[in-house]
Amino acid sequence: MVIAIDFDGTIVKNRWPDIGPFRFMARLVLRWLQRRGHTLILWTCREGETLGRAKVFLWSHGVCFDLWNQNSPERCKEYGGDSRKVSADLYIDDRAGWVFWPLVAAKVLWMEAREWLRSRA
Repeated sequence: MVIAIDFDGTIVKNRWPDIGPFRFMARLVLRWLQRRGHTLILWTCREGETLGRAKVFLWSHGVCFDLWNQNSPERCKEYGGDSRKVSADLYIDDRAGWVFWPLVAAKVLWMEAREWLRSRA
């Protein structure tokens, strides 16, 4: 599953242009998503130096994203090009609603189960 995740206000408390502390259980759930093999895209307005600082912050806490503000090569091939809009199966962003990381884990488990059931039909 491809999951696009916002940084400021979602992974960390919003302290733009600085980096706030991790939100409750964000680091734990992000590392869990990595172990489950999901493609994680950091989907943020940060660029240049501020994006670089976010990458270093995440790497230093053991959180590794597959892509940064870009589509996966598989999605580019599937849709015949690369769009400005990041293509994902799940978007996690505080601007789309309240983010509670334990519920994100539950949502992912539900989506995995749904996909597994569809593949068996």
